[in-house]
Amino acid sequence: MRIVDEWTEGNMRVTVFNMNSRFSIKLEQGLLEQTYKFRDNQFENIQELKAALTSDFYSNCNKHFISMDLLRTRLIPAGTEPDTFPEII
Repeated sequence: MRIVDEWTEGNMRVTVFNMNSRFSIKLEQGLLEQTYKFRDNQFENIQELKAALTSDFYSNCNKHFISMDLLRTRLIPAGTEPDTFPEII
């Protein structure tokens, strides 16, 4: 599997992978990821795939990230401090 393209869309990092005529898209936002996989030859090339990624698609992905973050936050034990870094003098 190899990376064929990367870009930023709003507050999401988008990475496109290709292996044996299959494309996968990974969207990242902070600590969260969404991955979408496509079967052989559903998209002939990267340009065709990028054309299918509409603003509506990105908007829905962002809504999923909001929902995912809420679920992740509920899993964190009460009283747990967020990641902090030691003070460097």
